[in-house]
Amino acid sequence: MARSNHQIYVSVSNDLFSDMRVDKICNTLVSMGFEVTLVGRKLPESLPLSGRKYSTKRMKLLFRKGALFYAELNARLFLFLLFKRHSFLLANDLDTLPANYALSKVRGSTLIYDSHEYFTEVPELVEGSFAKNTWLRIERFIFLFASFTETLAI
Repeated sequence: MARSNHQIYVSVSNDLFSDMRVDKICNTLVSMGFEVTLVGRKLPESLPLSGRKYSTKRMKLLFRKGALFYAELNARLFLFLLFKRHSFLLANDLDTLPANYALSKVRGSTLIYDSHEYFTEVPELVEGSFAKNTWLRIERFIFLFASFTETLAI
């Protein structure tokens, strides 16, 4: 199979195995001619991945939840992607947006933000909590400086 001129990295915060929605997006991008790499995390209980039409990368992280998890995820994601050839970055939800946004500014890549749910409205983020307010500030800051936003349906 010939290499595409358009490499896209899709970033998630899960372990990649059971996320059928993201798998469908990646397969659709492959069928459109993109060279796709899905990046997520590897947990001790993560099952092996096989039979994918796209590349995958799992990162072992020290933290499993909370602020330190999200900080480590975004720092490691930024460093991993910094040295990769890519045309597009797809942040799958708000929790991977900071690294992808920063990298899109450093490298001039096109950033796609898949906001398939209102991340700041998940039950884990209690109304008025520090965590919820922090995520809202991150989202507002990035959207303030975004070149354009558009909703894509795949």
